[in-house]
Amino acid sequence: MSYPPPPGQNPNNPYAAPPQGAPGAAPYGYPQQGVGQPGYGGYPGGMPAYPGGPGGHMQPIVKMPGQVITARVLLFFAGALWTLTAAGMLIAALSASGGSVVLPGGVGPGAGSAMGVLLLVFLLYGGMAAVHIVPACLFGRGRSGTRITAIVAGSLNSLMPVIGFIAYLSSDTVDSSDGAEAVGAAFFYVLYLAITVLTVIFCSGGAAGRWFNRPQH
Repeated sequence: MSYPPPPGQNPNNPYAAPPQGAPGAAPYGYPQQGVGQPGYGGYPGGMPAYPGGPGGHMQPIVKMPGQVITARVLLFFAGALWTLTAAGMLIAALSASGGSVVLPGGVGPGAGSAMGVLLLVFLLYGGMAAVHIVPACLFGRGRSGTRITAIVAGSLNSLMPVIGFIAYLSSDTVDSSDGAEAVGAAFFYVLYLAITVLTVIFCSGGAAGRWFNRPQH
């Protein structure tokens, strides 16, 4: 059924507005959405995900968490202490041999034995220093192996203050020292033990796991 054009309007004009009340009529410039027709589509693939949002995916971590930074600083601190101790052992070894190289018959057996023990201790302390410093340097780009090495280093390091405190209590220096010296030694061992325990806790936490397992490009 057709309708006659309004007065003064050309019926062949394609831009003419449809008559009011005609079926399918809509305001000029807006398409009509009828019943049963699909509406406007949303974003392709749904809403973008954001941390804690409805997308269900967490954005990759781009900044090192605070706990990981603290563990890194503690590893550097422990590594510096081991480095200083290893340097002291090396100086003591050189002093035991008079600054010369140990040769067969060149140095007495007492001096040679003392130097050998001190060199072994130097290598042990130097290895402990490397186990702490190397993974700390790799925290920015390291993977799970770096994290495991840091945990092992902190665990081994936690045994040292316990052994040192027991050795201090069993030595003769406890009886000859005053109360202030004993309190200072106990405070040092407790503080060092706390540093090692915090290193292990921070490296074993969920923030460290997400950081070391993050996607890297």
